[in-house]
Amino acid sequence: MPDEPFLREQAREAIRSGKLPARQQDRTWGGPGVGARCAVCGKPVAKDEMEMEVQFAHDGDSPGLDKFHLHVRCFAAREFERRHA
Repeated sequence: MPDEPFLREQAREAIRSGKLPARQQDRTWGGPGVGARCAVCGKPVAKDEMEMEVQFAHDGDSPGLDKFHLHVRCFAAREFERRHA
């Protein structure tokens, strides 16, 4: 797993590019990985790793729920960058 400054840069870029919302998530879940790609580093979160799932509700023309899977360290980097953006 990359070091913290690199993860923070990846999280910053994911927020800056709009890949991840800059606002606080509506829900956060944690549990074993499901093999989904991490929204920060792009690597799968393996079933033997813990993952965080962040969810963002949205209204408008197509209401729904956007879900993103993150490694625990990638989640921490995203939270740090979101709060300091």
